[in-house]
Amino acid sequence: MNLLEKIKKNTLLRKMIAFLAALRFGFPARHLTIIGITGTTGKTTTAFMVKNILEANGIKTGLISTAGYYIGDEIIYPEAYASGTTPDLFFLYYLLKKIVKKNLKAPGTTPDPFFLHYLLRKMVRKNLKVVVIEVASFGLMYERVSGLNFSSAVLTNISYNHHITIHGNMNNYVSAKLKLFRSLKPSSIAILPKESEYFNLFVKNTQAEILSFGFDKTCDLWMDIKEITKTENKTVLHYKDNYFSINLPLPGLFNILNALAAVGAVHKFSFSIEKLKKGLENLKNIPGRLEYISGKQPFFVIVDKANTPAAFCGIIDFIKILNPKRKIAIYGNFGESPIKEREKLAEIATNFFDLTIITEDDPQEESPQKSIDDFLNFVEKKNIPSNKYASFLNRKQAIQEAIKQANKGDLIVILGRGNEQIMDYGIKTVPFDDRQVTREVLKEQEYL
Repeated sequence: MNLLEKIKKNTLLRKMIAFLAALRFGFPARHLTIIGITGTTGKTTTAFMVKNILEANGIKTGLISTAGYYIGDEIIYPEAYASGTTPDLFFLYYLLKKIVKKNLKAPGTTPDPFFLHYLLRKMVRKNLKVVVIEVASFGLMYERVSGLNFSSAVLTNISYNHHITIHGNMNNYVSAKLKLFRSLKPSSIAILPKESEYFNLFVKNTQAEILSFGFDKTCDLWMDIKEITKTENKTVLHYKDNYFSINLPLPGLFNILNALAAVGAVHKFSFSIEKLKKGLENLKNIPGRLEYISGKQPFFVIVDKANTPAAFCGIIDFIKILNPKRKIAIYGNFGESPIKEREKLAEIATNFFDLTIITEDDPQEESPQKSIDDFLNFVEKKNIPSNKYASFLNRKQAIQEAIKQANKGDLIVILGRGNEQIMDYGIKTVPFDDRQVTREVLKEQEYL
């Protein structure tokens, strides 16, 4: 085991680093109300919903998320952290880089403790009162949030995904998520999905007050769906003994669950129905989540972060509402993803889409061609007709091909990266934003 692996697996050392980071920046978390959100999918959207509810009601709120670190009117993107453009606190990062002689990449969702507490101090200095933190399984496994006092914590859902390879197995992955809820105090609130197979396990592993959410009427928070369109969800939200109609300006069944979780996350603020409606109905698009790329093209193009089997299924449910003439998907397999997940994604995609284009996506230490070959081996094994799939090693070329093939009334979905702005090749990273590249291709083909 090398030095880096020993550091990663030493829980006591990890907790000590988290404490030293808090000490270095003056324990800024003590001056903030902290809301944590974890889960396989939906973390970013739920976090933005919570932030929007709070800010719509005059509470200055920070956000630490995959989509960026929001500090008042300042946004720091994870790529800036990785490239070292934020000053003065990266000595540990660069020291480790020298020790292991490789291009270490900074975590994008839940930052390492020194950067995390640096962000929290900036928030305190800007008079923010609340911070919403996406708490990834790695952030919990590596004790990045050790010592933080969470006022409330949300579990959006749990399902099989590519991170399980690093955790070792599904049990370890679930155990990492449990850490957040075991840390909650009796005065905190745990917001849990009642229809999850893990609901009872999480209830048993927390001292916090439980708020359940889902579509079951026995939940503390549930929604009666009236109409789902391509632009919004028209529902009635039931919140304990209250209920109110809401036009949620984010489509997709999964966003109804995210909204329920967000309402539970702000339970302690005792907002009126009017204030909750205001926060949810004034939502804007979440970066890289069901984001339409508009131009003069006669077909639709959507960019989304979906990169797990469960997220693929959620996107497909939404696409069925759109009912396009022809459905084209572009996605890639991550370098860390196991063959089981790769084959499940290939099965879901080729069963639903008229054309699936496989390409690269953060290959990391793996050859980009290997992840494509795994897809091609699957479709050959399953005798998928050759006109239902294509492969391009270069992601921009994959997008070019999709746009070239699309006709009036068709839909292209570009999946896996959302608003990410760099492609990770292990020894190097290069700029790549699906949204920007798509606009470039649309311009090349005179749609912009």
